[in-house]
Amino acid sequence: MESNIQERQLELTMRRNERNRVKRRLEGAEQKLNEAIAQRDRLHKQLTKEQQDVAKLGKFSFANKINQWTGKWDELMDKEMTEAMEAELKYNEADKMVTDLKSETENLRREMENPDFAYVEEEWEDFLKEKEAWIRHSESKASQTLQTIADERVKLRSILREIEEARDAGSKATRALDAALDKLDSAEGMSMWDTFLGGGLIVSALKYSEMNSSDDLVHRAKRALRHYETELMDVQNFATDSFKINQKDLFAFTDVFFDNIFSDWMVHSRITDAQNKLNVVLQEVRRVQDQLARKRDQINQDLQRLDEEEQHIIIS
Repeated sequence: MESNIQERQLELTMRRNERNRVKRRLEGAEQKLNEAIAQRDRLHKQLTKEQQDVAKLGKFSFANKINQWTGKWDELMDKEMTEAMEAELKYNEADKMVTDLKSETENLRREMENPDFAYVEEEWEDFLKEKEAWIRHSESKASQTLQTIADERVKLRSILREIEEARDAGSKATRALDAALDKLDSAEGMSMWDTFLGGGLIVSALKYSEMNSSDDLVHRAKRALRHYETELMDVQNFATDSFKINQKDLFAFTDVFFDNIFSDWMVHSRITDAQNKLNVVLQEVRRVQDQLARKRDQINQDLQRLDEEEQHIIIS
């Protein structure tokens, strides 16, 4: 009877934890999706305005003719084109974020339809009544101590599972950041050649090709980091420890390409800035991964201690 109760408690606890985790993630994803859609819509309006400014400057008008005669037209057009490019880059990134979050939300909604979740709360309530009756019926102090050990073991195994899932997400985030940094290193090399050694059209084309590839890899890294943060929140719902990544540079590094993209020197400077920020985030991930590893080791030691206590009670 005792072993059956322990096994059923573990199974129900894991199912309830999983259902509650999916529910929390779905609520968080829906909120982020609404925010991302609002941000994308704002950026689309800004992009439309900037494109209209470029088109307006390209049309015939006496003001434009005067600017051409005074030599200001080229300067104004360069400014408007740069602002339009910045707006387009920001909008494209926001649109990617909306696409990611829509996919994530749909997947979580499907997970919530898992038949295992349908009646788990009713099953849990029935189990608690059954467990209470068993505890009241059992007068043995040893039996009650064994049940306390079983309760603690269930809790620790739940935390351990969340830690392992978080560490797996952290490993994926680390690989994504490494890939983005490798591509930025290549872009920096091309930028160095183009900026200081007069690389010419071919080198410039290669530089911007590497930057476009970097942008895709940075977006993937951001997506992996967002998933990592979600997993860390799950760990903190079970453990008392705080596992957080410094938010300062977490989602800001894509912006380094958005200003003065037509200036070779500024592009080189922005690439270097992106490398520095990515490295800061990478170090933050590794620090949190070390925290999780120490917590995992501590829990494994606690589980071993519980096993030893249980064996001592059984054989005494």
